[in-house]
This record gives sequence, structure tokens and C-alpha cells, in this order.
Amino acid sequence: MKKIQFEKMPKTYRKGSTIFIISMLIISLLWFAVFYVGVNFNSILMAFKTVVGVTDNGEAIFEYSLKNYEILWNELTAEGDTLIKISIRNTLKYFALNFFVTIPITYFVSYFLYKKIFLHKFLRVLFYVPSIVSSVAMVIIFKNMIGGFGPLDNLMSWITGAEMPAVPAFLSNPEYATNTILFYTFWTGFGVNIVLFQGAMGRIPEEVIEASKIDGVNWWQELFHVITPMVWPTISMSLIVAMTGIFMSSGPILLFATGEDTYTLSYYIFSQVRDSGIFYYPASMGVFFTAISMPIVFLFRFIMDKLDPKIEY
Repeated sequence: MKKIQFEKMPKTYRKGSTIFIISMLIISLLWFAVFYVGVNFNSILMAFKTVVGVTDNGEAIFEYSLKNYEILWNELTAEGDTLIKISIRNTLKYFALNFFVTIPITYFVSYFLYKKIFLHKFLRVLFYVPSIVSSVAMVIIFKNMIGGFGPLDNLMSWITGAEMPAVPAFLSNPEYATNTILFYTFWTGFGVNIVLFQGAMGRIPEEVIEASKIDGVNWWQELFHVITPMVWPTISMSLIVAMTGIFMSSGPILLFATGEDTYTLSYYIFSQVRDSGIFYYPASMGVFFTAISMPIVFLFRFIMDKLDPKIEY
């Protein structure tokens, strides 16, 4: 089929296409201006606001200062384990789990599913199910699995004769609660990445794979020297997206309803707004950690672009 050149189209069609393109651009620009620029600009302003008094009409009197950042700095540099330090530590645990464990393992699993191992269709559905089932339902299922009278309780009773409490000790004990939620996050975190990686691998020409087999490569060499360079843009995108959440990585803390020992930074910011109804200090935390993460993300993206083999097919 011949490609129709824009210059050879009738004037009425060219005029109509121009109006259509401008209309679509206006809608996108308005959406961006209102729901991104407007919201984030207001958030940045709030980060520098502090309440200094109240008018006779009950309206708050504001002043712009760095007081919110002074409070934040004092919390970060205070001795001992403050709540924000606990939140940052837990957040980095979720980030490390996703970046260094979940994504690499998901990539390996995607490769073996791509190679059509035994029960590959069933396994593909099994890994993706947690992504389409309600989070509330998945948390309830998980709690019942590790709680009293659940499968884990029955197994432990059979092995040791001990019984697990009705309230899961793994969640009620601060020593184990965060690690338990981390395990849940890992257990339910395969779905989306498997779809992305398998979609990228499915686009690889079969002739390339057949040629590598003729050259005598084993599965390890095929994965890292043939497939990985060809799906690098997808791998790079997944890692960059994960890196953007370095300070916002979190698990379903609200659904598990555990104590302060399981707080993450995003949940800590949410709790500040929920408990006090004041947005100014939480907004300053958002701006502060965004300012730290931005250069990290851009540097990481630069590194990933340099590592890109730039293979086209």
C-alpha cells in the first residue's frame, strides 16, 4: 500500500486534519495545565506556608518561610529512631525489594514463560491474577493464609504441634510486620512486569532465535547475549520507573492496618494529612524528597541510555 503524502491530500482534508490536531493538542495542554501544573504549583506554594494566626472571621493567616523545612530537618537529625526515620528506612526496603529482587526475578520468569515451559499458560495467568483481583481481597486472603486456622497454621501444627494465634503474629509483632508485608508485596508484584517483558520478547523475530541455536548458544547465552539487548528499552523503562519511586515505594500499609513500625514515607505523609488536616508540612516533605530524587533519576536515566545497545529490528 502506498503511503499518502500530506501535501497531495485535498485542501479540505488538510484543513480538517489541522483543526483536529490543534483540538487534540488544546485538550492535552489544558489537562496538563490544570491537573499537573496547577496542582503541583499549589503544592509547592503550600510547602513554604505556615499558619501564624487566625482572623476574626476564623480564616487562617499565612506567611511564607522555611519553617516547615526546619521542622523536617530537626526530625531527620534528631537522635534515636524518629517516625520519619523509620518511614524512610522502610521505604528504601520496598524500593530495594522491587529494584533488586522483584524485577530481575520477573525477567527470568518471563524468559522461561517465553520459552513455553511446561504449564506456561497456567503460570502466566497465575502470576497475573493478583494484579486484577481487588487489593482488599488479596490482603484478606493473605491474612487468612498466615493467621490462625489457615494453611500455614495447619502446616506448623502438623510439624511442631504449635498453634498460631487468630491475629497473625507476623503482623502484630513489630519485629516481623514490615518483612511480612514485604513478602506480600513480592508475592503480588509479578503481574505487570511479566506482561511487559513477555510482550517485548514476543516481538523478537523467530529467525534471530533460530540463528542463535544454529550457533550453539545455551539458554544463558541466549538470554543475556541475544534477548536482553533486543528488549533493553523495556528493561530500561521498568528500572527507570522503579527508580522514580525511590522515596515513594510502599506496600498496602493502610489495608494491613499495622502500627507505626511499618510506616513508609508515603504513608507517613498521608497520616500527617489524615490526623492533622494540615497540608503544609506534608507538602514540604514531598518537595524535599522530590528535590533529592530528581537528580538521582536523571543520572540513572543517563546511565541506562549509555548502556542501551540500540538494536533495531
